[in-house]
Amino acid sequence: MPVAIVIELLYALGFFLFGLGAASTGMGHLIDSLSDAGLFQWLGSIDWSGAFSWFHSAPTAQVTPQFGNKALYTQFQQLMDTQFQIGEMKRTMLTMPALPNEGM
Repeated sequence: MPVAIVIELLYALGFFLFGLGAASTGMGHLIDSLSDAGLFQWLGSIDWSGAFSWFHSAPTAQVTPQFGNKALYTQFQQLMDTQFQIGEMKRTMLTMPALPNEGM
């Protein structure tokens, strides 16, 4: 390998390392200024457990139960549909305004 190529490679390596050092110095100053501003104390005061549990809860696949006869499965579907409709009605009722005689 000619000496000129080795010199060019060393020059490129030095240029890369200088840029890497300058970037890490800049990141250090950024982290220092954010620390002085109190960002890390603010981030530490947030309760992250709710966000973590939300991200860790995977969607579940709905499994169709295997009942012995069709009538029992139809009755089960009607029961589940009724429970869903009751839940939707409760949510709708909670958003309705109170009557004048209810005090709120």
